[in-house]
Amino acid sequence: MKKSISAISCALALAASFTAFAACAPADDYNYEAIDPGTLAAPRAEFKTAEEDAAKNAAYRAEYPTLDRYENTVTVKVAAIQYELEPNVKRGTTPQNQSFNKIALDKLNIKIEYSVVSASTMYDQKLNLAIAANQMPDMFYTTSAEMYTTLRDTGMLADLTEGYYRLNDNLLYNYETYMPELIRACMQEGKLYALPQQSNKYASAQRLYIRKDWLDICGVEAPTTVEEMIEVGQAFLDHKDEIAAQTGISANNVIPFSMHKDITYAGSYSAEGMFNSHGASLGAFFKDENGELVSSNTSKEAEAAVKTMRTMYEKGILDREFLSNTAASVQSYVSAGFVGMVFGEWWLPKDALGTAVESSAVKGADWTWVDLPSYNGSESLPIVDTMLISGYNMVSSKCQHPEAVAKLINLFYDIYYNDNAQDIYGKDVLPSNGFYYQFVPVKLWDGMASDMEYKRVNRVFNELYEGGLNDRSLFTNGLYEDLTEAQIAAEEAAGNKIYTISANNSGGYSVLKRDVVAKIEADADLKASFDSLRSREKTLHFADGYPYFVAYKQGIAAKDMTNEELKGWGIYHEMIDENGSYAYVVELSEGTKKAKYDEFYGTALSAMTDFGEYITSQTSVRFTKMISGESPLSDFAEFVKVYNNNGGDTIVGQVNAWYNAVHAFD
Repeated sequence: MKKSISAISCALALAASFTAFAACAPADDYNYEAIDPGTLAAPRAEFKTAEEDAAKNAAYRAEYPTLDRYENTVTVKVAAIQYELEPNVKRGTTPQNQSFNKIALDKLNIKIEYSVVSASTMYDQKLNLAIAANQMPDMFYTTSAEMYTTLRDTGMLADLTEGYYRLNDNLLYNYETYMPELIRACMQEGKLYALPQQSNKYASAQRLYIRKDWLDICGVEAPTTVEEMIEVGQAFLDHKDEIAAQTGISANNVIPFSMHKDITYAGSYSAEGMFNSHGASLGAFFKDENGELVSSNTSKEAEAAVKTMRTMYEKGILDREFLSNTAASVQSYVSAGFVGMVFGEWWLPKDALGTAVESSAVKGADWTWVDLPSYNGSESLPIVDTMLISGYNMVSSKCQHPEAVAKLINLFYDIYYNDNAQDIYGKDVLPSNGFYYQFVPVKLWDGMASDMEYKRVNRVFNELYEGGLNDRSLFTNGLYEDLTEAQIAAEEAAGNKIYTISANNSGGYSVLKRDVVAKIEADADLKASFDSLRSREKTLHFADGYPYFVAYKQGIAAKDMTNEELKGWGIYHEMIDENGSYAYVVELSEGTKKAKYDEFYGTALSAMTDFGEYITSQTSVRFTKMISGESPLSDFAEFVKVYNNNGGDTIVGQVNAWYNAVHAFD
């Protein structure tokens, strides 16, 4: 997700305060030296990038095995963050005693030792101190781009080209097919200095979410333009008594549109979607008609967004309390059923929106969503990063076996994403036996896993329904039942399939209802389709989402569904619905819908460090005053002068120098 200039500056300042090698004094000039990424040494065998050719990679894998065991024990020193344990993880589990360490030693003959362990708030500080004391771990993960560039530029990182080619087929396929720019961004003169985290940049795209039941009460349609959005907000105000009467909330609590106070930050419940609707994104840089990068903060598009929010505030459509709202408080208002419209990312349906729908205190809540409303006749596009690297797996140049980082990453992937992990590695892969994904010291998330998950679950739900699993009476009371351990053992001994969902409060387990499982198992086509789901999808998406899906497919309105059916509203509309929120991310990923790109995607530049905090603060303060009416809209011109004269022009100049440098070797 895009950061504001001040956020980048603060992160860099924090790193600088703890280590000499990362210090940043004001620069004498703000040029940017071009870095030649070069070309990676060619692999010794060809990798087949098409998914259907994965089986043909035998020759490639003979050269680059993924999980081969070392003959002699290899010891690697690592760093880890001490996160709070999740409820299903064995109490007392630490990075040092987690079961992943045992599996790595048993299967790979890699002994993991922890030289840096810290809470997340102090992790980078402790890493910096260890590095400054010449005690850098052999391999570690960081989200700090500044730490990566500093270590690279001081020759402290190993070349990971060999490790890159050893990554498993899925991870390598993602890099080669979907994210080749990530690898190039971590290269210098033909060498690869980090394995960057795989992240889908389109996941940050914003949409407008709207209370569907409010639209129905007011007799209006979902807006497709900013002008219509204002009209819908006014309709919510004009009909607040009817909304209150039909939903059970107080008319005084009806908030047509809400957002939080941090104007310069993106994310859920922020002003980012509003700025995007006008073609702006604070902290971003776009090309002007001359091909030069300019700051979106001072653009006519940003000014237009401020004017729109001023209009909405004056009319009472924009939450009058937004000046004190945090993201958490807006979320709580949405959950309570008070809010009619918010901007946010794909995960909102299973978040506060779903909470409102399921709440017994909010009668008949339902939501719909639209792409960003257009403005002034122009199509509005979500604004995303040109390139998104959310973290770096790095290896010390002193490490004797840098390729071991790929083996550990592959091992994590095999445990976390493989439904047969317990058959392969034993019960040590279970959280209840000490496996905690947060403690694994180096790892790559599958950046395209959610895309595949959406397509798979959507397909299976429709296949099951069309195949006859569509009797609503089977699902109105949900898909859970409780069994004791003895009952589960007896069922399995009799050859009956049991899908355990979670432990319950009575010492037993919640499982998928046996009569539904038996119906699936008795039909070869249903069974084949159901078995193509991953285990987690059977016990989360299916257990929660399928009862809702059946009712929804049969045209049952949310207000007429049972409580058990409504529990699936969030997961269905988030991850399964072909018109749902993650479907939007897939459409953007595949290019069937368009996005606009922030052209700056580098680490914090020195000009940003020197001036960013002040001008970002000015942006927030002055925009808030103009939106709330404390200062006139004509102050935008004065803001532009303040911005440019206090470092904005310098930042834009260095951003253009950076852009020209990074594209010099295209």
